Amino acid sequence: MKSFVLPFLFLATVVSSSALTSTQTGYATQAVTVSSPNFSFDFAIDWSCDDYPASSAPGRIELRDDGGNLVARLSASVYRGTGPSYSLSGGSSVTNDSFWMFRYAADGTPADGSLQGTWNVTGLAPGSYTLRLYGYSTNDIGRHATTVWTNASVSSSYPTSGQNRAPTIDWISAPAGAANGAGYYVAAQGHDADGNLTQVNLWKNGQPFAFAGGGNGTDGDSGNWTSDSGPQFVTFTAQAVDAAGETSSIITHTVTISAPTNNPPTVTLLSPGGQTVTAGTTLTVSSHATDPDGNITSHNLDIQRPDGAWNYEGGFATGEPYQGGPVGSGGDSTRSAAFTFTEVGTYHVRSAAADSSGWHHSATVDVTVVPANQPPTVAWTSTPGTVSSGQTYSIAAHGHDSDGNLSQVQIWKNGAPFSTAAVSGTDGDASASSSDTGPTTITYTAQAVDSAGAVSATISQTVTINAPPPVQYTLMTIAAAGGTVSAGGTFTSGTTVSVAAVPDATHDFAGWSGDAGGSTNPLGILMDRNKTVQANFTPRTFALITSASGGGGVSPGGTYPYGTVVTVTATPDATHRFNGWAGDVSGMTPSVTLTVTRALAVQAVFDLKAAQTITFPAIADQNVGAGVPLNITSSSGLPVTVTVTGPASYAAGVLTLTGPGAVSVQATQAGDGTYLAAAPVTRSFNSAAPVVLRYRATGRTILQTGRTAESIPYVIQPNP
Repeated sequence: MKSFVLPFLFLATVVSSSALTSTQTGYATQAVTVSSPNFSFDFAIDWSCDDYPASSAPGRIELRDDGGNLVARLSASVYRGTGPSYSLSGGSSVTNDSFWMFRYAADGTPADGSLQGTWNVTGLAPGSYTLRLYGYSTNDIGRHATTVWTNASVSSSYPTSGQNRAPTIDWISAPAGAANGAGYYVAAQGHDADGNLTQVNLWKNGQPFAFAGGGNGTDGDSGNWTSDSGPQFVTFTAQAVDAAGETSSIITHTVTISAPTNNPPTVTLLSPGGQTVTAGTTLTVSSHATDPDGNITSHNLDIQRPDGAWNYEGGFATGEPYQGGPVGSGGDSTRSAAFTFTEVGTYHVRSAAADSSGWHHSATVDVTVVPANQPPTVAWTSTPGTVSSGQTYSIAAHGHDSDGNLSQVQIWKNGAPFSTAAVSGTDGDASASSSDTGPTTITYTAQAVDSAGAVSATISQTVTINAPPPVQYTLMTIAAAGGTVSAGGTFTSGTTVSVAAVPDATHDFAGWSGDAGGSTNPLGILMDRNKTVQANFTPRTFALITSASGGGGVSPGGTYPYGTVVTVTATPDATHRFNGWAGDVSGMTPSVTLTVTRALAVQAVFDLKAAQTITFPAIADQNVGAGVPLNITSSSGLPVTVTVTGPASYAAGVLTLTGPGAVSVQATQAGDGTYLAAAPVTRSFNSAAPVVLRYRATGRTILQTGRTAESIPYVIQPNP
């Protein structure tokens, strides 16, 4: 907002230098509710004078929290020629200010005038605050008695434009009480006037209970069903959160849970289930007992042997861990113990729990115990011993199980499956034939398995395979372009032949193909069949290493075949310039072409661009229509760009003022390949339209009191 100061001239009688000045102060309070961390206040400070202007006091406004502590302060005055002056605290600022002065004192402070604006305070916690609006009465007592009154006021307050407002939250379902174990529903609704609601969160006794999103952005609900055991008090809290992280106040509600009536415990046998096991089997007996009243006094595991005796009768499995009080709590007990079923017959297993109403039992399960299983046996029925290379021979094994539970006979050859026979009953056989090439020794193993998973001992035998007669194979060698290879020939099977590849002066050995692979040179080739191998060659390669001295980049290097033509380019960054090559290339051209015939290393060298500044003298306030030559230069000698804001135009080095108002001129120089960009320089001033202040005399009578009888009329006219 533009502000204008109109200068006036006052005639006055000189008073004694011994005049006495005194100031009286006081303040009024104004309550305000702050709903956002950033809050604004529209204020006004007014000065009024009853006679010859004396020095006035600045206006003052304070914001204090509900404890009376100072949060932020605004102190402001207006000075002739310079305008408003502020003293601010508490992270505050003033915007949208305007003012007028009708009369002023000798020190330039207002005697009759007004200052309006918006005081913006940041970092506030939402809540209740108090504004102190100060008033001053400044008295100057001498030959002329005069008083200047200073008064501050705030007309409105509101969240600073563009600032987020914290959400709010209220209960929408909050029962006062509930019966023991009965379900009840607790819910809250969040509201956000900005439409930014993201979360509505509830906690139960400090633990998460119901967390929901922001609904439609303005309103959102969150709630859940729950039930509790009494007697107790359950405390629920709730809070809303918006997208900016602002939170509502936390609300609290307490639900009273009434005491329960007595309920009998419930007891369940978790394990074992009904089943058949062999004598000596150990199973885990486990039971879970619950009592909604929390009154379990005993929790037992009951076991009855085939002879009819129960363990609680004292004969076996007594005391912990089979019998005793609850394991856990009186409301939730889990008792477990390992028990070995040794007697053949049927055991009965159950669990029991007691409270004040007596004993309560689970369902009973039966565990049938049968005699322990005997493992099977296995024996060889075929043992070839020694055979010729390539001869077919048979291997066989016989399994036996005295329980009649034989299920499988297995044979392995050198640890790998060879023959598997699925059988049923007392006896079974497995067999298979094999033909192998010698000389070698083969180990066979065998084992029998019954239906209960019991296994026999593992038996083994070896078969010796004699060596076959010698075999001859042919090796053919081929050399690709770029070198030679050693000759092939005919060799006995099993012979290892050494083959060597020899590259010429411009090639490297690249590896083998055909019946050989890899790049080992010389290479040993095992003659176990007819083979053909080829030696391959590639042109020799050399490394090209590129680097930069800092301040830019360079094309990456690499490995290239002999004779390859490579282009390398240097690229400086924004603050550097290219300054030539070093290493295996020279010159000032940013891109160079290299022919790779050996290993090369090149470096791009960069230097910092030079800094530059802009010289731009300050510009005084000007009259409308004036032409102001601008002498703007850069230290680099590069041309300067001029940007004008306000009622003025710029051409051919001259700034022409086209109307009244504030004018801003900015000079910039963006730099080039040698110089960095200069820091912009801005000059600001006012363009004014001249006016004439004329005095219009009127008839009056002046008494010898030293006091002006009335205000002197003035007329402002445009300057012709």
